[in-house]
Amino acid sequence: MLLRKTFRFEASHILPKHPGKCSRLHGHSWVLHVFVEGEVDEKTGFVQDFADISKIVKPLIERLDHHHLGTIEFDVRDSWKVEGMPYDLYPSSENLLLWIGNELLRYWDHGNGLERLDWSKLAIEETCTSYAELTREEFDATWNKS
Repeated sequence: MLLRKTFRFEASHILPKHPGKCSRLHGHSWVLHVFVEGEVDEKTGFVQDFADISKIVKPLIERLDHHHLGTIEFDVRDSWKVEGMPYDLYPSSENLLLWIGNELLRYWDHGNGLERLDWSKLAIEETCTSYAELTREEFDATWNKS
């Protein structure tokens, strides 16, 4: 079964390599969709509790919300770095999804021990008509290639 939990945040970015208006500072009302796939647990009746997904994702959303993506220190792999960009991440939807995917797979201490989110797919809406999607298989292939 496939679950989806949706999160929203506001953030600006600049895409200096873009040949059009996106090369200038602009912002978006971003929508992040986090998908988790698995079997329904007979004891709980859940694949995963939506509250547990929120507990792991919300601190990440708080790091992005109402920030300029060029001023956040991103922990990225060397192969993802773009020379001349602050903190090395070129903040396209595609690269943002790769970064979010990596962050959700890391273990974080949320006060109740270390947790991570074993997501199956991520999607992000930059605008109401612009959408990017990253499957876990695509992420794993990209990660192993890097």
